[in-house]
Amino acid sequence: MKVGLPWPLPRPPRSRLERPRSFLDSMIYSRITNDERPLRRIVKKLHTYSSCAHPTEPPLPGADHSDAMVEGAREAFLLELSSFQLSLQKSLMVCEAEARQVEEYQKERERIEAEQVALRNQIEELKVALELAHQERRRKVEYDQIAERVNTLPSRDELEGAIQALENDMAAIHAEHETQDRIIRSQKAALDTVVLDLTSLRILGKDKDAPLSQANSPAPTPAPDMLDTDDGLSKGPGSIEAGELEDGNSVDTSLSRLNPNAREFNLSQRGSSSALGDDIEMGELAEDSVPAKGKKKRHEELEEGEASDSNSSLSDPPGE
Repeated sequence: MKVGLPWPLPRPPRSRLERPRSFLDSMIYSRITNDERPLRRIVKKLHTYSSCAHPTEPPLPGADHSDAMVEGAREAFLLELSSFQLSLQKSLMVCEAEARQVEEYQKERERIEAEQVALRNQIEELKVALELAHQERRRKVEYDQIAERVNTLPSRDELEGAIQALENDMAAIHAEHETQDRIIRSQKAALDTVVLDLTSLRILGKDKDAPLSQANSPAPTPAPDMLDTDDGLSKGPGSIEAGELEDGNSVDTSLSRLNPNAREFNLSQRGSSSALGDDIEMGELAEDSVPAKGKKKRHEELEEGEASDSNSSLSDPPGE
């Protein structure tokens, strides 16, 4: 038996209808097996109204089956149904509120996730900014250290003055070096000139000794004269230069001991006297006492590369 309601029941939300079938079945089963008091009262009122409106058995003689009783049962059923409907609406409102809370929770969750992503990005940006700040701080510290070192250095004018003084000293040293070099070159040239002069004097002495040796060659004379001649020749012009030049008469004495038949040779000629004077001045008095062959041999040895103490043109002056 169907009973019409004065107002339609509210339609459940669409989201509930879209739930899985198993969930709907479990909800219907829980509704059927629910033994709540309002539902039991509605069922009781429904049975009372049904028994009053449509009696199946003949009424008892003393029972009152008036319309007032039927109407009261009907009103009681409708009242109980209205209260149950209100409770359902309340439950529906609670469900809708919970759904809104779920939506708000989802929105809040999405907002929190978005905020989390934004915070992560901000953290990354802050990390980069922090790294840049650390790098800038390190550069600032390095700049401060370099600035401190620069401040400890003298000023630019002082440095330029010191550099200029060093350049002047270098220029003076260079000029002095050039002067010393010129002096050394001039001394070397003078020494070479002296060596050449000595060489020419020796050659001139050789040229003068050759005719003198020819003029002093011995002739066939008696034995005592030969001995005297040999003694005179053994002494020779070298002995005159070595020890007998101090007395002017020693030259005439040595000449008187020569062969009278030989051609007369004048020792007071300008060439011989100049050569002897040069030799005496240079301290080479003992060299002319050596025979001509010895002088020639010594000259050849000097030409082969054996430098003497004073006439070597190959030796460089000290400091060259």
